Amino acid sequence: MSEEVKPGRRTRLLFWYILGCLSTLFAEVISGSDIFPFYTLVSYLLVIPLYTLHTLTLWYIVWTRGRPWLYALFPAGCLFGLYEAYVTKVLWNPTWSTGGFTFLGVYVVESIVLVPFWHTFMSFIIPLLVAESTLTSSSEIYSLLPGWAQKTVSRAKPPVQYVLPVLGGLFQSTGAATVNDAVLSGVSASLYVAALIYVWRRLGGTVYTMRRLLPEPKEFRVIAALLVVYYSVTGALLRPEELPGLVPQAAIWVLYAFFGALLVVGLRKSKGVEPSPESITLNPSIGRILLLGALLSLGSVAGVTTGLALIWIMVIWVVGSVFGLAMIALTVRNVTRS
Repeated sequence: MSEEVKPGRRTRLLFWYILGCLSTLFAEVISGSDIFPFYTLVSYLLVIPLYTLHTLTLWYIVWTRGRPWLYALFPAGCLFGLYEAYVTKVLWNPTWSTGGFTFLGVYVVESIVLVPFWHTFMSFIIPLLVAESTLTSSSEIYSLLPGWAQKTVSRAKPPVQYVLPVLGGLFQSTGAATVNDAVLSGVSASLYVAALIYVWRRLGGTVYTMRRLLPEPKEFRVIAALLVVYYSVTGALLRPEELPGLVPQAAIWVLYAFFGALLVVGLRKSKGVEPSPESITLNPSIGRILLLGALLSLGSVAGVTTGLALIWIMVIWVVGSVFGLAMIALTVRNVTRS
């Protein structure tokens, strides 16, 4: 029945904005790159548009050209993560101190951590999964997850649910200059997102399916055009001196071609994947959302005051590198297997 309900444009606009904010929360706040993205003008001009436009564009492509199978979502997320080349130039010259090594002018470890791990999951797949299971009546992403991924997601219940934000706060603490910043970061971010979710629920948005909330074709063309403009403007204005020569750029073009080809094949293969009968619905109270934010702040305070953040970051980078490479291998195997 819910599949027949057609939301209006204002409803879809609100959902798109919430989706962009979730992407910003998981990618920027937890990484410590921008711990107050919902309270600064620069974030509204640069950060939130970046995550919103990428998420909407790739969400539309995956859902309209195929189905949200993990091995189709993964290469789409990798294409998302490649913005760290032409927008931030980080894949060519990180903004942090690094002793990393390069290949063809591209920082290898940084690329593995940021592209197939961090942005693919924290910027794209996890926000989509959370949005669908929390804000809609469908469970399409979860039903198309392979068994190992469904088991992993299903384990994210108390007490694990309360441990994860503390660990996220430890990682995020590198972006907190003071204990006050650490305290306010998680609390303020969760308060903002909780307010958006409250409004969405009050408006009855949870009756819609994820597919019904997609942009229409004309709207998608506008979103895609805005993303092109975003790349053009930020590519020219953000660290233009770090734009490298032909060989490092060509290495990035190869990555675009590789993940683009994986996406095309993965979308074609996704149409034949049978969804499982399993579903997942999250309906956290506003109080629980705020509690998770407080636990994020607690972890951040621990990181600032104990120095544990550096150790935890090293662990995440090692695990993220291994997981990112493993996901590339799994995706290649699954999309090419007859």
